[in-house]
Formats: sequence, C-alpha cells, structure tokens
Amino acid sequence: MTQKKFYLLIDPTIIRSYLVSKWIEAFEKMPEFQGILVKEEVQSNRIVTERKIFHQKYFGQKYLTDEMYELLIDLYPGVDQTERAMIERYGVSRYSTTEHSQTIFLGDNLNGEYAKNWLMEVAKNSSVFIFACARQILKPWWLEITKNQVFNCHSAVLPYARGMHCIENMATYKNINQFRQAAGVTIHYINEGVDTGPIIRTERIVDPFRFNSIWDLKGYTYITGFELYVKTTQEIISNNETIPAGVAPDPKLLGPNFRMKNFTPEKQIQAENGYLWMKNSWQLSVA
Repeated sequence: MTQKKFYLLIDPTIIRSYLVSKWIEAFEKMPEFQGILVKEEVQSNRIVTERKIFHQKYFGQKYLTDEMYELLIDLYPGVDQTERAMIERYGVSRYSTTEHSQTIFLGDNLNGEYAKNWLMEVAKNSSVFIFACARQILKPWWLEITKNQVFNCHSAVLPYARGMHCIENMATYKNINQFRQAAGVTIHYINEGVDTGPIIRTERIVDPFRFNSIWDLKGYTYITGFELYVKTTQEIISNNETIPAGVAPDPKLLGPNFRMKNFTPEKQIQAENGYLWMKNSWQLSVA
C-alpha cells in the first residue's frame, strides 16, 4: 500500500498559530503527519526560539500590554485587528507557528522552484495530502503532484463570499440577509479557481451579530473553522477506503471574489461601521 503523508500549510501569522496549536494537539502522535509547511523564508534560531518562549510565557493570557504587543510585532509580520480580537477572546495560543520539530520553510513564494522540488520529492511512492491555510493561489502543479489532494479552510460560507477579507467586505454592503448567508466556514478542495473547488463541509454561524465587532466575529469564525478543519482532516486521514467527493458549487451562486489589495483602510472602516449598523438593525428587528 502507498504510504500516506499529510502536511499543514500555513502563513506565519498569529492567526495561524491557533491552527498550529490545534493541529499539534490532534495529530502529533500520528505517523502519517509529516510536518508543518510555512510560507516564510528560513528563520534564525533566535526568532524561532523567541516565538516559542513568547507563547510559553503568555499562553492563555487575554490582556497584553503595549510592550507585549511590540514584542509580538517583532516576532510576527504585524498584528491586525482580528488577531487582537482573538487574543482578547481566546488568549495567546499554546504554540507558535514555527516551533514544531518538523517545521519546513518553503519560502515566501509557494509556487517557487524550491517548493515544487520539495513536493515532488516527498510525493515519490507516497500519497500526499496538503491541508492549506495560506494566502497565495497555488499553481496547478500542486494539484497534479498530489493528485488533487489539496484542501483549504475558508472563513466564510462558500460560494457566497470568496477571496480575501470576504466577510469584512460583505459587511460594507450592509445587507443583513446576504451577510448572514455568508457568515461561517467552509472546508473545500482547492482547484484552479479562487474558492471554487468542491465543497466538503460548510457551517453557518447562527447569530453573527452577537459579537462586539466585525473583528471579534472574524476571530470566532477562524477558530470555528480550525476546529472543523481538524475534525475533517481526522476523518479523511483515518479512512483508507473512501475520500470525500465534494460538491461543486453552482456557478450561478458564486459570490464576489474579494482581493487583498482592495481591502484599503477606508474599506476597513466601512466594514466596522457596516457590521455595527447591521447588528443594531438586527437586534431592533428581533427585540
């Protein structure tokens, strides 16, 4: 039987540290789990160690001083509003993005020659599964080499909101029904489109207006998605007889494809205000 291997593929962000923590706790002892792939150039031992020390020291802590945040910003590529909201709700994650013993740095470009050569090598005589959560569109060779066994965790309900910062962008429309339709998470296969691959599982948040802000909601959505990702991965890896077929989304239902470059500071303010406007309107309507 062909050896089965699976990897987690991430960005080196605070948000992904929560996924890494759940991943390590769930899969550390599974021989099929072969490591964590990081979209980052090789980091020095100092950075890797200091990240680990920070998480060990402040694990579970929900309030960080300005000095603590400055240290965090030195260790990671910035700390955005969603990450601050996640820390305030869940506390600092148990593990950093790079402290696992089998951390593999693929470089800043996941579609570069180094990443391709690495994947071709590990795929020899093996069935490779890649569970991705990274901000880069993967080139077709990822799918070809893995025989389409590349998955993604999307922080919205597909196909209604695609791309980057999608739930925040949906908030700028101030359309309560569309927003509620899109608020949730999706686990899906990656194909050559943007969030158009066959859907394995999707869940909607019952009340997306119970949060303090759009960032608080987004943080909750990430954690919900990560938990669903772990559960789905466990089911896929433990089953040698079948694999999810996935359901292709109806092209007629495809929502906007939001791009990172278009999520400007002005858009962020619109998202914050739009969410609060919908929250107030919704609460008045159900009172």
